[in-house]
Amino acid sequence: MAEGQSPALVHFLAQRPRLRLLAYRLLGSNADADDVVQDAWLKWCRVAERVEEPAAFLTTQVTRLALDRLRKAQRRARLGAQWLPDPWVEPVDPGEADLSTGLLLLLERLSPDQRGVYVLREAMDLDFADIAGILGKSVTTCRQIMSRARAAIRGGQRYDWDAAQTATLVRRFAAACDQRDYAALVSLLGTQSHLISDGGGKVKSARNPILGPDRIARFLLGVRRKFQPADFAFRLAEVNGLPALIGEAEGRIRWVVTVGCAEGRIGQVYLLADPDRLPGAYPTISSSV
Repeated sequence: MAEGQSPALVHFLAQRPRLRLLAYRLLGSNADADDVVQDAWLKWCRVAERVEEPAAFLTTQVTRLALDRLRKAQRRARLGAQWLPDPWVEPVDPGEADLSTGLLLLLERLSPDQRGVYVLREAMDLDFADIAGILGKSVTTCRQIMSRARAAIRGGQRYDWDAAQTATLVRRFAAACDQRDYAALVSLLGTQSHLISDGGGKVKSARNPILGPDRIARFLLGVRRKFQPADFAFRLAEVNGLPALIGEAEGRIRWVVTVGCAEGRIGQVYLLADPDRLPGAYPTISSSV
């Protein structure tokens, strides 16, 4: 224990990275995740000396606070357009469960309780008895909620949680964009590919999904040509646990592009251009990856 740190603070700091990732999985927002973890800290300070299992207590508080926030959230209604989760830029352990943009968007289909049970079971690997205690429900009810959650996302496209395949494809994608190579870009995109863009209502973005390789390629090349400075360039970085592209120009980040890949093609392109949610230290990936 560092000199001057209370046992309560030491316990909390040890748990904080895990708690923040849990809150992010539930909310898809870095700012909301930070607020939830801060609120959990305040609750922890009041009872820390009486808690026998700090990790269990803090997990319960973060989950409940996040789900309460989800129930009140109106972010999609507020934007009135497409929405993408915030980029997660902190390192993700190799054995971590899927944290991709695509999965987070699928989880938006779920009710707060369904999302809570799904994340606690699939990402946190908790058993149903622990989940029941966290949510204040019976084990049977939690199993039923999990079954409904799986059914709700079953029809959605799932992409490979594969860093090597993703790195190869996003490098080729960046090269095709840099070279204004329409044919190369089309060849990288699956026949049923989609593009979702989120400018936060502040910059140019499509209000509806763009469907198909031809339209996606034309949109990307056109927007880049018309609205980005001449020095716009991509670099490879890790975002949400997978290789992604950071588009930079004039010393600032303009785009964060994540993708969903399957069978050697890009099936989904997620383009975040909201300037309020782009700042961050995006870790550059080595060219050997």
